Amino acid sequence: MSDNFHRAHAFTAHWEGGFSDHPADTGGLTAYGASIKFVQGIAATQQGRDWLQRIGFRLPVNKASMRSVTPDMAEAMFKREFWDRLRLDDMPFRPACALYDAAVNSGCAQSVKLAQRGYNACVGPYGVKIEVDGILGPRTRASLACDTDALIRAVI
Repeated sequence: MSDNFHRAHAFTAHWEGGFSDHPADTGGLTAYGASIKFVQGIAATQQGRDWLQRIGFRLPVNKASMRSVTPDMAEAMFKREFWDRLRLDDMPFRPACALYDAAVNSGCAQSVKLAQRGYNACVGPYGVKIEVDGILGPRTRASLACDTDALIRAVI
C-alpha cells in the first residue's frame, strides 16, 4: 500500500470510532467506519465475497460478522472501494486525501462532485470550469493536479 494511502487513511480513521449501532444512523452497525450496508455492497458480488474472505471477513454479512471487523479490515475495504477505485495514487497527496476522506463519508461520485465544485469556485468567472458530473476523468484529474492552497480550501 502506498505511503500516501496510509497518511490519508490515518487522517480519516482518526474520526471513525470503534463500533456503533445508533438507530439514527442509516448505515446500521458500523465498525471502524465500515457500515453494514457498505460491507453488504461489497458482498453483493461473488468477487466481493471472495475478496472479503481473503481479508478474513466471515460471511454472511450480519451483525455478528460485523463485530469481527478489525481496523485493518476496515482499512483494506476503504482502500479497495475508495482509494483504488478513484486511482488516487495517480494524484498529488493533498487532493487525493481530500477526495478519499469525502469518498469514505459520501461515496466516490459525491466526493468527485465536491472536488469539481471546489475547483470551479476556485477558478472564478474567468477560468475554464469543469463539468460537475462525479466522474474523475482526465480533465478533473488535470484540474486537481495543480494542488494549490486555494484549491484545497475550496475542495474542503
